[in-house]
Amino acid sequence: MASAGETAEDRIVSTALPVIRFLCLGKWLNLEYEDRVSEALLFIILMLRSMPLTTGHFFKDYWDHFSEYMDRLNRKTPSLRFGHFSLDAIIAGTKDDGINGYGILRSRLSDFSKLSVVEFLSSLTDDERKIVLLRMSGYGKREASRVLDVSVYQLEKALSDIRRHYKDWSSEE
Repeated sequence: MASAGETAEDRIVSTALPVIRFLCLGKWLNLEYEDRVSEALLFIILMLRSMPLTTGHFFKDYWDHFSEYMDRLNRKTPSLRFGHFSLDAIIAGTKDDGINGYGILRSRLSDFSKLSVVEFLSSLTDDERKIVLLRMSGYGKREASRVLDVSVYQLEKALSDIRRHYKDWSSEE
């Protein structure tokens, strides 16, 4: 039974929400989960308002168009693994597991060195940032060079450049 003021569109969206949440779980991982679900909900509303509902294959049409749209959006979005800092992401190496960027910003006794690291990382090129993040994640030079498809010599040269960049960057503060 529909509540007062609830439209057919509202009922369809609320019925589709659990399915949409499930479909967005393991796809388009460059985007945060909440953003994926929001895009999916907006997309279904736009489709409800513009596509014919009597074709018998509305959801298939929705999914085909939505998947194509999200694939493009995911490719444009920087990877969360390499160089994109999310305030929701848990910060590795913190004493209390579960500290994220919001926790640091809200904390009175914040260790701003973590924020400085993020600031420094944002000053690097994408390739340099990938190198630093791999090394911070515990990859050895050989492993990192394999992942990046470069020689160990090239990796060491890049690390030297990054060290020089860090010295310049830290002396500016």
